[in-house]
Amino acid sequence: MVYVREFDGKTHDFGVIGVDKGTLIMYDDQTRSRWSQLFGEAVEGPMKGQTLEKLPSTMTTWGQWRDLHPDTTVYIKSSIPYRARFNGKHFADIARQDPDSELQPNDWIVGLEGHVNARVYPAKRLAQQRLLNEHFEGQATLVYLSSDLTTARVLDREVDGRELTFALTDDDQMRDQETGSLWDPLSGRAVSGELEGKELQPLVSIYALWFAWQKYRPDSEIWGGD
Repeated sequence: MVYVREFDGKTHDFGVIGVDKGTLIMYDDQTRSRWSQLFGEAVEGPMKGQTLEKLPSTMTTWGQWRDLHPDTTVYIKSSIPYRARFNGKHFADIARQDPDSELQPNDWIVGLEGHVNARVYPAKRLAQQRLLNEHFEGQATLVYLSSDLTTARVLDREVDGRELTFALTDDDQMRDQETGSLWDPLSGRAVSGELEGKELQPLVSIYALWFAWQKYRPDSEIWGGD
């Protein structure tokens, strides 16, 4: 998750203090309030009830990110030992599970949280189609899972006031039915056709373990069953 860390024009500095309900708990230096890393809400302290503004972000493999952004620099804190608990193979193995089975605590989900509602897309069910034309709280959305089952994108499929409907091509690009333009699903950019150069705007989504999400949003609609 990526958050804006300003309140009333003041920048807050954050750190990690522990774990609760399966998710990291952050604190801010300025008020010592404690915050849910998964939902950006203050759960204790003077800021309790306040929420951080979320920014769109993508959880992906280093290889796919580097292909999209070859000039990326990487920050590594040498004093913290690195352990690759989650990697591309881990994501893909979960997504290959039986799509008709009940959700398990360690299933990966793509979560959307609106003004009122919440919806989750289990990776093992999304893997069967990999591209969905959806609506969430009145907004036309596109949910995509990469062919290697490691990267999910949630994009706004309205461009210049026109709602577009997408389908995957044989080479894992997207084509919209309205203009026939060809799109790269990872960048969200039209690469040829009438809309070449246009971009689908990313929407805030969360890639999380089901048990962690469910603790905070047990009222979530589950796409594909349950």
